[in-house]
Amino acid sequence: MEINAWHDIFKFTNIVLFSMEKRDVISSILFLTVSIALIFVNRNIRTHGFREFIYKEAVFYLLVPVILLIIAKRDPRKYGLALGDKRKIKKYFAILFLAAIPFMLIGASMREFQIYYPRFYFSNTMEFIYWELLVGLLMLSTEFFYRGFMLFGLKRTGRFSIIIQAVPYALVHLGKPMVEVYYSFFAGVAFGYIDMESKSILPSFLLHWSTSIIFDSLCVLLS
Repeated sequence: MEINAWHDIFKFTNIVLFSMEKRDVISSILFLTVSIALIFVNRNIRTHGFREFIYKEAVFYLLVPVILLIIAKRDPRKYGLALGDKRKIKKYFAILFLAAIPFMLIGASMREFQIYYPRFYFSNTMEFIYWELLVGLLMLSTEFFYRGFMLFGLKRTGRFSIIIQAVPYALVHLGKPMVEVYYSFFAGVAFGYIDMESKSILPSFLLHWSTSIIFDSLCVLLS
């Protein structure tokens, strides 16, 4: 299933690239190739425990992409690491946060999510806070890679970049409850749109992190 899905990504991408200027095609292919390579390498490195997993994600999804941008003499701020349009950030955050509430309540009441989340063990409130701060690093890394490095790196494809980054984002959720895989695609599209409009990964990062904390809490309370 995953192999066929990756094949569909490349097929769709080729259609988009054929409609572009040669210079834009080369740039987009470069970013797509580097992005897919980072995803594959990252996915094939095994980790022991959730903490190690978070550090690995931070290296491949945040540290390495930023270093590559600096080496290529590209400003990371143009790839989402900026404050962006504050008015739009507040607006989109409020809209999507409210829209996410019913999904969080429904999801947290499902046994398959209660078993899977939170992804860490804690014995007291301070440990829960500690882990959620680490989860914040995970969310920052994820949002920068998909909604920053990929989204803005593929901006020459226009609005197609929103779809392109959302597909691999959904695929890396395989192994989690299947409902989340489908949900993550639409969330990825929504996150990509608001970040592109805001010129920043801040709205998707704040949404992803805050809803993750709330969802973990709900899963604990409702289990």
